[in-house]
Amino acid sequence: MYIRCSAAIALGFVCGLPGHAQELEPHTIKSNLQYRLTRGDLPDLSFGVEKPKTVEVIGGGEALLKSCLSNTATWSKDPLMFRLAHTHATEIQSCRENSSPSMHAIFRRVPNKPLQAWVHLDGHGAQTSGSRMVHLGEFLYHKIRLQNNDQDRMFENLQRSFSSSLQAPADPAIPFTGHERFTLFTSKTLTRVQPYASSIMSSAFQLFSPSEVWGRGIDGFTNHLTASFTQRVVTYGLQSGAAAVLHEDLRYKPSLSGNIWKRAGHALSSTVVLDTPRGNDIAFANVVAAVGSGIVINTTHPGRETLTRPGAWNLAALNLLGFAQGNLWTEFKPDLKHLVRSKFLHRK
Repeated sequence: MYIRCSAAIALGFVCGLPGHAQELEPHTIKSNLQYRLTRGDLPDLSFGVEKPKTVEVIGGGEALLKSCLSNTATWSKDPLMFRLAHTHATEIQSCRENSSPSMHAIFRRVPNKPLQAWVHLDGHGAQTSGSRMVHLGEFLYHKIRLQNNDQDRMFENLQRSFSSSLQAPADPAIPFTGHERFTLFTSKTLTRVQPYASSIMSSAFQLFSPSEVWGRGIDGFTNHLTASFTQRVVTYGLQSGAAAVLHEDLRYKPSLSGNIWKRAGHALSSTVVLDTPRGNDIAFANVVAAVGSGIVINTTHPGRETLTRPGAWNLAALNLLGFAQGNLWTEFKPDLKHLVRSKFLHRK
């Protein structure tokens, strides 16, 4: 009994230490902004009320505005088009740091009142021609999920940026070479067994359940097989091209959870959600590939004996379903291989 009481007292003392208590506190927009200011390269600021997306600046706003307007090496001004998401778009000025993560500052002057200023942190730096799509992806992801930036991840990214040059590019090139992209494309279309197996299996049903769309007998099987491969090449070709242009890395990242339902949910959500070092964005390359391939195949209808068309949107939905199927296979393939080896082949 004495030992248990002593352990409880010791544990309470350790948890009550400032350092340990601080580790348990979640990071907030304000705490991350205060951490950002410790670098010493921005004007001193004092903060007021923290709202869900921004923090009010109650001291140092004029100095911050002057820095935004004069220091073009550190800041980029937002044109009107990129201020439309804010209220009073024509009355405000806004700047973003060129680094990533970046402080986004919004200023508004009201007659006979002090300068109003609000700040928050973005994960993608200034809106350049190369980063506007990822900004849009981040914005849409937050709107769909009804949530804001993950401040714990933002803090980790701030720490990472502090260890490198402040003037690093806002969106560093993803370490994914053109050769690797081509290898990934061919593995999904030509060089792996899975594309052939799925195409042959889907075409084989044509022999047992013939349809006038594909023709009859072996011709129907051949036409269906041709259409399946054509759709796969077009879909993954568009996916690879869009991912290269948008600098997206679509290599599947397995879930770290041990729960089967969470793993399945992760695989399905990865179809339209892209996990990046800066946070979660919309997987635009998958959306472009699904819709673009649907339009192409619906227009050309390869392999079809008749002009019956499934519709571009139906094909787009089937393409997204195919992406989800591929993610589920990649997620659970190690478990299935282990199950087959241990239960059926009795191998360790």
